[in-house]
Amino acid sequence: MQKSFIQLEDGKLAYLAGGKGKNLILLHSLNLSADSWDKVFGPLSQSHSVYALDTFGHGDSEKPPRNFLIEDYARSVVQFMDRMKIEKAMVCGNSVGGLIAVELGAAFPQRVEKLVLVGCPARDPWERMERLAFSALGFDPQGNPQPLSLTDLKLAFAHPSAELAAWFNQLRAKAGLWVKKTTIAISLYDPFPKFAKIKCPTLVLFGDQDILKEKEKEILQAIKGAKSVILHDAGHIPQMDQPETFLKAINPFLKS
Repeated sequence: MQKSFIQLEDGKLAYLAGGKGKNLILLHSLNLSADSWDKVFGPLSQSHSVYALDTFGHGDSEKPPRNFLIEDYARSVVQFMDRMKIEKAMVCGNSVGGLIAVELGAAFPQRVEKLVLVGCPARDPWERMERLAFSALGFDPQGNPQPLSLTDLKLAFAHPSAELAAWFNQLRAKAGLWVKKTTIAISLYDPFPKFAKIKCPTLVLFGDQDILKEKEKEILQAIKGAKSVILHDAGHIPQMDQPETFLKAINPFLKS
């Protein structure tokens, strides 16, 4: 599917659009792009107007002339909605996309109908700093991301392959310095005060092989009325590992 582009304040944003029905915005994980939703985009577009965005700095979107915080990424989604005349949407975010979705639900509740948080990082301040220090090993002296090995990719995918690694590393290289910039933005964002502000129906979803799933109970306690699903044989990006199971998990929630 060919991407479209829209001019926002910080540059051109690339996105995929298709389908009819209630609006659903998909936000991808660090390193990746809207293409990470390819296996579920078609089925979801059978009952929804689906928009999969390339986060600024990633995929085919432009790289802004300034650094971004999670709050800036969320505002760019609202700008996209304004330009596309989308008054309200359901938002499904994976990993850092989940944090952007959290910020949207907390800061722009009138624009969000439902949230699906997929592999959402919910780390305390110490854990965030530990993660930032560990991630430094993945960058060269200029701040460009190093390619990840199949062993590295076991942190993201249940069944990494050479083909998957090539695709992942190509997108990682394309994002370039913005992998590090976004990693810093993740580390600076505390989601817990924001969880309490979320009032819309929320589904929390983790793959059973995602190390972040240990935070499931904390997120459920923090977001009033939230429900959760754990997907078998899936990692941090479950819509790629188990697309059919992923759809079975979120479709009833989206359509309810």
